[in-house]
Amino acid sequence: MSAATPLGDLELIRTGTQGAVTAFDAPADGPVVDGHYPGFPVLPGVFLIEAADRTVRQWARTRPVEPEDAREAGADGDTDVALVAMDRCRFHRPVFPGDRVFADVSLTETAAELLVRAAVATNRGKVADLRLRYRRGPDDHGTGNGPVREESAS
Repeated sequence: MSAATPLGDLELIRTGTQGAVTAFDAPADGPVVDGHYPGFPVLPGVFLIEAADRTVRQWARTRPVEPEDAREAGADGDTDVALVAMDRCRFHRPVFPGDRVFADVSLTETAAELLVRAAVATNRGKVADLRLRYRRGPDDHGTGNGPVREESAS
């Protein structure tokens, strides 16, 4: 959620009108992994939350808009969102250094907010379930706007 995140850029795998999927490789080493926990390094869960949050923000900036919705959104669109609540956060298993991690977010839009269900997984299965709520408008705290790069066509 800050420029100092060990996640680096997230890779955009898929995006659509109601969600997106990103991926990243858990850092293989470094102070975050080495210190959590000594002798049994795992990626701290807060970075799984960050990955889901950054996926939502990327979706909001680049989401495909249905033609009938484009007229309502206006020329600017509504691309800013702010995280207002985490209604659920359940960690199922650890993420180990070097794991490939996928954040799959599904969004439901209401008049006032975005309701997000996020499933975070590795090749060993689901590692976290999240339920997040966002309001439309700028994030007053300046967090979560790290880059997401699109998957290459190769």
